[in-house]
Amino acid sequence: MQTKKIERLLGALAIATIIIAWIIGANLADKDVFPALRAAAPTANHFTPSRTGYAIFGDETENSLLGYVQVASANGYGGPMKVVVATDLQGKITGVSILQHKETPLWIQKVLNTKFIKSFTGKKYSDGFQLGKDVDGITGATYTSRAIAEAVLKGSRQIAGTELGLAVPAETNPRIQFGIPEIVLLGLYALGYFGHQSKFKFTKQARWVSMIVGMVVLGFIYTSPLTISDVNKFLLGFWPAWQNHLYWYLLMGGILFVFTVDNKNPYCEWFCPFGAAQECMGALGGAKSRSVGKYKLFLLWLQRGLAWLAILLALLFRNPGLTSYEIFGTLFDLSGNSVQFALLGLVLITSLFVRRPWCTYLCPLRPVSDLYRTFRTWVIDLWKKRTVKTLASQK
Repeated sequence: MQTKKIERLLGALAIATIIIAWIIGANLADKDVFPALRAAAPTANHFTPSRTGYAIFGDETENSLLGYVQVASANGYGGPMKVVVATDLQGKITGVSILQHKETPLWIQKVLNTKFIKSFTGKKYSDGFQLGKDVDGITGATYTSRAIAEAVLKGSRQIAGTELGLAVPAETNPRIQFGIPEIVLLGLYALGYFGHQSKFKFTKQARWVSMIVGMVVLGFIYTSPLTISDVNKFLLGFWPAWQNHLYWYLLMGGILFVFTVDNKNPYCEWFCPFGAAQECMGALGGAKSRSVGKYKLFLLWLQRGLAWLAILLALLFRNPGLTSYEIFGTLFDLSGNSVQFALLGLVLITSLFVRRPWCTYLCPLRPVSDLYRTFRTWVIDLWKKRTVKTLASQK
């Protein structure tokens, strides 16, 4: 009983500090725009404010007007991304730079290491900017590259219509993207629902099917596992347009719904791609749940402390992916630094003998689910006590 009270007290303290970090982060000053303006228009001598952005001049005279720059934004994987777009007086793009982003450093660097940004130079506001058709996206960073393309299109058309007085194509609503990842995700939810039924005789087999499908489809093929970045994005309110981020809404909404109604985590034990990879290794090596004795409590609170700190810093700096320390992408996308690959190797080798070592001792998602379960139970207990008192007073 005492342990439950301590956990609830610490949980309330964690929530309070997270709220404070959110408020402080929301009041931090925006990033200075001028370095990004210079990067998008390096030949400009100076900039002056225009109707919605800035005018670019070659020298101090008004006759040296070169074009305009505009700051535009679109939703990336981690949240809003601000891009600076520069055009000439005919509406042709002359430069693009990223002012502000909320992406995981690894993914944004993957984009910056390519010629993707430069590929927009020479395009006009009237051109198409659709990934895979008009613009080549970056494998493994689809959401990031799509956000940049949308922001560039938005910025160039704003300049054309507002500053240059040109006829701009009517803005169309985003197309609803419902494909294999969304279908598979709904199927996994359904399989988990039937697999948890007491009368269902093949729960073990259904769980293995669910894990393998999750690992192959959501992991290796689409590289879209649930991460602490998704949790941070949810808390920050960086909710993207549902039409082209339907998978994210199904993933977050489905987990919250099942957890709230049934107190079961439908993701971690049933179709987490990295959890499945660890269990596959465990099946080969005969892994078991092993006791860590007197270190159990220390490791539990270390895991919770790391998750709390990751969320706190992400909210403070308004960047969901800034403190993501998961190694999912290292396995499924073969991207990462030497430390991440070394940690991945250690986890996979340990998985041969210890059941799900990452999930048990390091994954930041487990503390989040523990905190949610603690408050869910707390609310239910308070409701039951209130109901009992109400009934007693009516007698």
